[in-house]
Amino acid sequence: MVAQGPSDMSEHHIEMGDVEALAAILEAEKESHCRTRGLCFGLFLFSLVLLVLAVCSFGVIFVIGMTNDVDVDRWLTPLQLLPPMSAAVIGFFGSWWAAQNCINSIERTLFAARTGRLKLFANFLSNLQCADKKKRRMWLDVAASLVT
Repeated sequence: MVAQGPSDMSEHHIEMGDVEALAAILEAEKESHCRTRGLCFGLFLFSLVLLVLAVCSFGVIFVIGMTNDVDVDRWLTPLQLLPPMSAAVIGFFGSWWAAQNCINSIERTLFAARTGRLKLFANFLSNLQCADKKKRRMWLDVAASLVT
C-alpha cells in the first residue's frame, strides 16, 4: 500500500454533502458537550455551596470556641477537608470552562459549514479545541482535502 502524499490529496474533492455529514457529527458532539457542561456546572455549584457552608461552619465554631472555651483543637482534623473541597470547586469550574470553550469552537465550525465557507470551515475544524486525537486526525484529513 502506498502512502498518499499532498499531491494525491488534491485528487479527493469533498462534496457539500460530506460537509453536511460532518456538520451533523459535530452537532451530535455539541449535544454531548452540552450535557457535560451542565453536569460540570451542577457539580461546581454543589461543591461551591458545600465549601461556603463548611467555611461558615468553621468560622462560627471558631468564634463560639473563643467565647465559650470549647476545645478548638478537635476541629483541626475536619478543617483539613477545606483544601480538597477547594480543589474540587476549581476542578469542576475548569471542566465547565473547557466544555464551554469546546461548545463555542463547535458552534463557530458549524456556522462556517452552514454558510458554505469551506476554507473557514477547514480552518475552524483544524482548531477544534475538544476533539480527541483520533477524531482530530480524521477531521484534519478532511480539512486538508477541503483546502486543496
